[in-house]
Amino acid sequence: MSSERRSSGRRAFELKSGSELFLYSNGHPVNILKVQDVSPFGIGLAITERLENGCRVSLSYQHEATAIEVHGTVVWSTLGTAGSDNEATSFRVGIYFQEDESALNVTLFNAITTR
Repeated sequence: MSSERRSSGRRAFELKSGSELFLYSNGHPVNILKVQDVSPFGIGLAITERLENGCRVSLSYQHEATAIEVHGTVVWSTLGTAGSDNEATSFRVGIYFQEDESALNVTLFNAITTR
């Protein structure tokens, strides 16, 4: 049985050259190792520290003159690996974007997925 909770498709990708994505939990920066996937409703990330389910976060995207900040909640968190034996342990998180910011969420999705 699948535990998939997303109502829409997701897209895996690499960030555009020159763009930056920042994650903050309680104002504290959290290092993003990789964007796993994204949709207009949420994002999956590999990060360097554990965030608990229910944790409120903000995500800031910058590329050239574009700056977008959205807010969300960690809905799942698992232990992962950063990819090779000599890299530090990582954590994977799923963040559900705040519904009352849906226009900003879609703007973020379009900004980071448009080539």
